[in-house]
Amino acid sequence: MPTIRIAEPRDIDACVRLLHLLFSQEHEFVPDSSKQVAGLEMIIGNPSTGTVFVCEAEGRIVGMVALLSLVSTALGKKVAMLEDMIVETDFRGQGIGSQLLDYACNWANENGYGRITLLTDGDNEAAHHFYETHGFSRSSMVALRKLLENDSTGGTVMNQTESKQDKPEMQAWMCEECGYIYDPAEGDLETNIPAGVPFEQLPDDWCCPVCNAPKEQFKPFDSQL
Repeated sequence: MPTIRIAEPRDIDACVRLLHLLFSQEHEFVPDSSKQVAGLEMIIGNPSTGTVFVCEAEGRIVGMVALLSLVSTALGKKVAMLEDMIVETDFRGQGIGSQLLDYACNWANENGYGRITLLTDGDNEAAHHFYETHGFSRSSMVALRKLLENDSTGGTVMNQTESKQDKPEMQAWMCEECGYIYDPAEGDLETNIPAGVPFEQLPDDWCCPVCNAPKEQFKPFDSQL
């Protein structure tokens, strides 16, 4: 049976793999393992920032969701931003997403949070339906963002007009067995493959770091990273 618990530092590598899958699917974000590690380290073990919940099944982490802590002066209570909801491709359709979401919502209620807010891609009707069936309702408010010029490491962040299509040379490949995506811009931390190595130049015995499928089980990933 799947088990849901609060993430620990030892779970960061598994969460990074899940975030790679999530950010490869979303319109506004680009996977970057170093940034995902930095972000997770800011949350995991730091309850004042937020809490990450993970689902374990068949001996590995197959899903996650995060609640980031804020304060609402309108409610006079703590509130949360729900982010990074993702379940591995081959574990979808088994109710794990619902279990993760219900667990996070119950935990927030028990810990004095007054509201949970989330954002989804505007055209992701499946996600809209999923959240609405779990008690979330659409807001009339509009989400606006301003990205600052530099991140904390001194590097320039991607601005809102920068497209994933600006990097056509970075052809990603997806594992047909589990949905893992190999991004040459990131490499593979699990097997010490550095960033910048094209899929075609990976060793012949390289396997998927998630399910151990061989290279022959990968196909070009259509979404631009």
